[in-house]
Amino acid sequence: MADKGKKILILGNGFDLAHGLPTKYSHFLEFCQKFEMLWNNEKNKNNKIIGVDKTQQFERWLSDELIRTFFEPACHNKPIMRSNKGYIDGTLDYYELSEIHALLVDNVWFEYFKELYSTNCMKGENWIDFESEIRFIVKEVDQESLSLTKLWDNVIDKAIAPYGNTKLNIFKNRLKFDKYMQRKGLNSKYKITIRDFREKAFEDLERLTRVLEFYLAAFVEKIPVREEIPEISSLNPDYVINFNYTDTYERIYKKGEVYHIHGKADVNHSAEDNNMVLGIDEYWLGNDRDERTNFTIFKKFAQRIQKHTGNESYRYLYEMQKLFKAGEHSCSDNVDLLKEHPDWVSYVYVFGHSLDVTDKDILSGFIGDDSTSVTVYCKDKGTEGELIANTIKLIGEEKLLAKSNHLPTKLDYIIQQEHMWPLK
Repeated sequence: MADKGKKILILGNGFDLAHGLPTKYSHFLEFCQKFEMLWNNEKNKNNKIIGVDKTQQFERWLSDELIRTFFEPACHNKPIMRSNKGYIDGTLDYYELSEIHALLVDNVWFEYFKELYSTNCMKGENWIDFESEIRFIVKEVDQESLSLTKLWDNVIDKAIAPYGNTKLNIFKNRLKFDKYMQRKGLNSKYKITIRDFREKAFEDLERLTRVLEFYLAAFVEKIPVREEIPEISSLNPDYVINFNYTDTYERIYKKGEVYHIHGKADVNHSAEDNNMVLGIDEYWLGNDRDERTNFTIFKKFAQRIQKHTGNESYRYLYEMQKLFKAGEHSCSDNVDLLKEHPDWVSYVYVFGHSLDVTDKDILSGFIGDDSTSVTVYCKDKGTEGELIANTIKLIGEEKLLAKSNHLPTKLDYIIQQEHMWPLK
């Protein structure tokens, strides 16, 4: 008798959101903005910050109440001191907040996203939209700079010039090299190059990723979850490929071998130990993919290599393919192939993932392979249409039709149940 296939559960950010956790990029940016406002300004006798009452600011906070109840007194009551460089720093009593402050100072991505978000210029509301804004900047610069020795000012001005691109102009105005040059020991006559831009921009992206790690591990993961998702509770997966940085699945469901393919948030990490992947997809085609590699480090596949995440998912896929291949040569299973799959077919369940092409190198194998029968859970009908369209980008229309029209189907989209189950 052939060995049975595996059950794989793939989780995206919608999984955390379904549990009521504030993990949208808007929640994160709001946290950073509130933090900056409260941390960098001393409290005066009227408890005002630039004419704005602090209490009102917290009341308008969209994020979770438990985050506010911890964060507000920490900022209001922290002892402050002015460093010899003029910054207002917290004491070691709030070392985590002090590090967040240091990571946000002079961070071009934070300044850029803050302006885009406050002026409603962000493309959408999902993390893929956040990543697409990074992709836009990196790609525009990359297209104009074959060499890393080209001067930054010449390249960015050339990129902006044709249409007076607003977003590129915002980014240029927010990117300051003063502290970078100080740290590098460069004098004022030094001309910034594309190599300097790449180093500064990637360093700031890593710093912002570390702030996200603090937000998730020190704040979001402390929020109690009181309900289970029925579709997830009823599953007993062998493997869980978790695209989230949080430990929500482990805390609640405790089933299967869990693999955080983009790293896991841990407040005890040092900035150097952070293994969270926050990047973009490959935008070059054909031979350019192998030749235009100056900005590869911004891409998710490169970060997964650098941070040693991603390998286990391929092990799961190879195992499923091996079981399927062995089963096809077995005649021991006597089943009606028009009504049910033979034992050697593996089952993949996708919950809360947008199926965006930024994760194509991982998702296309699990969704498009002949060895798998795939169920994609959708929030509603509108989301279902988007997920079908994104699936085509992952595996192509021909493969989508072949799997969805297979008897029995090997690709199904199911609307999620609206209710949750209380935790036992």
